[in-house]
Amino acid sequence: MGEGEYGSVKFDWERYVSFNLKIILIVMAFIVLFKGEWVWLAGTMLSLLIVFTPAILEKDFNVKLPVILDFAITISIFLHVIGGYAHLYAAIPFYDNITHFISSATISFMAVALLYVLTYSLKILKMPPLGFGLLTVFFAMSMGVFWEFMEWMTDLLVGTGLQVGLNDTMIDLMFDTIAGTVVGTLAVFQLRTGKSRDTESILKVGDVRNSSGYRRIKERGEKDATLTKSIVKSFKDPLVMDTIIEYIVKESKYISESQRRLWESVKEKD
Repeated sequence: MGEGEYGSVKFDWERYVSFNLKIILIVMAFIVLFKGEWVWLAGTMLSLLIVFTPAILEKDFNVKLPVILDFAITISIFLHVIGGYAHLYAAIPFYDNITHFISSATISFMAVALLYVLTYSLKILKMPPLGFGLLTVFFAMSMGVFWEFMEWMTDLLVGTGLQVGLNDTMIDLMFDTIAGTVVGTLAVFQLRTGKSRDTESILKVGDVRNSSGYRRIKERGEKDATLTKSIVKSFKDPLVMDTIIEYIVKESKYISESQRRLWESVKEKD
């Protein structure tokens, strides 16, 4: 997809544009750093983390997203960041609606990709095609609400003007829902044909269970489970509980003298 001829060399325009937009975001991060614009620095760094997610998935989890999805992630993040920094939301009519639709469509594609891996590769879920569509729509709507909430919090904390009224918020959520519905419907039709499951046309999935990222998560989970069991077991030990209570009685300013005497009498009986 997206390959054209330039002389005798094949040209992948999505990958080329995506790469250059990432470079622009990196340059922008340095610009806002040197200008001391810390809010935009935080936003740009978060954006860079998101746009490099496909590379992380491929390297650590053996999941290769299609080039068009990598391009969509990069362009949606770029439009939001550059639109806010350069005040394009106010300067260009319908810019806000366009960016919301593109971003929500991208998020919906990512939701479909995740469900695809969990259902057909890892086989953790059992889900019919209609389930893909419904969850994709719900996910797009939920992320739209989360985005509006974050805009409101940003306005509240740092004094930006991202929220411009209830009508604007509801229109944004409407475009989020439309984008999720479009992608969810396409996913249902695609999966019902069976082609995506047979040819893995949505994304290329390698051996996820033996990937370095999956092993790290599994090892971390096993360590956390072991630590949790140790903590629970320690609290069942009377000596440990007596030590904790002794410390609280001795150090807490909320323990009265009568309570301390009561604890001393209990210890003496034991």
